[in-house]
This record gives sequence, C-alpha cells and structure tokens, in this order.
Amino acid sequence: MDYRKYVLADSIGYKITNTARLVTKRLNDNFKQNNFPVTNEQWSIMIRLWEEDGLTQNKLAALTKKDSPSVSRLVNNMEKRELVKRVPHPVDKRTNLIFLTTKGKKMQMGLITQAQKTVEQISEGIDPAELEIFLKVLEKIDRNLSDFQE
Repeated sequence: MDYRKYVLADSIGYKITNTARLVTKRLNDNFKQNNFPVTNEQWSIMIRLWEEDGLTQNKLAALTKKDSPSVSRLVNNMEKRELVKRVPHPVDKRTNLIFLTTKGKKMQMGLITQAQKTVEQISEGIDPAELEIFLKVLEKIDRNLSDFQE
C-alpha cells in the first residue's frame, strides 16, 4: 500500500480505538446518570469479583488485562469508596485478597442493568446477523494481536 494514500480516519486501529472510547463514555454516562459512583474500569474489577470474590490483585490484573499498578490504583480508589476491602492472604502474607463490601455487592444488579442498556444502545439498528459477524471478526483481531503478545 502506498503510504501517501493512508488515511488515519479510515484505518481499522483508529476506528476500533474511537469506538471503544465512545462505548466507554456511554457506559460511564449511564452509570453516572443512574447514581452509580463507578467507572468503566472499576466495573471491570467488580464484575470479576462478582464471579469470584476474594481474588488477588495479580489475578484481577490478568482477568481484566490491566497491569498491576493500574489495578492497585483502582483498588485503592474503590477501597476509599467502600466498594472493596483488602484482606491479608491466609498463607502468603505478602499478598492481599480483594473482596467486595456489602455496598459493592448491592450494586451488582443495577450496574449489570446499565451495562445491558449500554449494549442495547450501541447495537441499536444493527441486524443481529451483522452483529454476530462483527463480534466474530473482533475475536479474530483479538487472537491475531494476542499471538504477538506471547
């Protein structure tokens, strides 16, 4: 391809990044409009803890595909908001387990409802068959990029 004919706005990377930013903004707006003091990034931690409470920060980092310092910062902020608590690991005293607080647990249904609403909003007017193809293509892109990470 001739580099002089490259148009940033037409590139797949630009389109994915821009769309991801818009999806994140919509989810954050839906949370905020419904009085949930949680960000998209905090949501990604909370949903993993609803699946399995009491995970280490390293496990949360792996599950959310974030680096450990980012997860530590998120957990610190969530702890200040009383959404999670750190509990010393019973065997490895250098490690903490992260648990949802009662306040964090109570938000589950409301946050999931807002996440589902966001999915409905972003997929409005899209044929279900086209959406299925789109999701399969995204999975292939993820695999292609994951191959370079290993």
